[in-house]
Amino acid sequence: MELLARARELEAQGRSIVHMEIGEPDFPTPAPICEAGIAALRRGELFYTPALGLPALRQAIADFYRTRYRVEVPPSRIIVTTGSSAALMLAICVLVDPGDEVLMADPGYPCNRNFVRVMGGEPVALAVDAA
Repeated sequence: MELLARARELEAQGRSIVHMEIGEPDFPTPAPICEAGIAALRRGELFYTPALGLPALRQAIADFYRTRYRVEVPPSRIIVTTGSSAALMLAICVLVDPGDEVLMADPGYPCNRNFVRVMGGEPVALAVDAA
């Protein structure tokens, strides 16, 4: 959060800042996406989707991998998450055991360190600078 505060200070001074720290686009949502959302609401798509993702989307991802990479991935092995944090948390649950040390970019998204801690791991900061 300190990084965001510093970026906003520099922006207030007239500096051009590319915000890569907040995960929020700096442009409006494209019209086709808004229109698709409105159409979905009009169709009554107002409820949660299946926990692993829409079956048609999982199939489309499997088809993409087969076509693009020539790799067979059954849809049953594909999970669609609501964002990168959910996907990262699932990966950490599978890969991190209690006592494991996990290198984490610093600065980095603060929640990622907590994902490691939840699984009993120890996040280890790896300084990243402009050099």
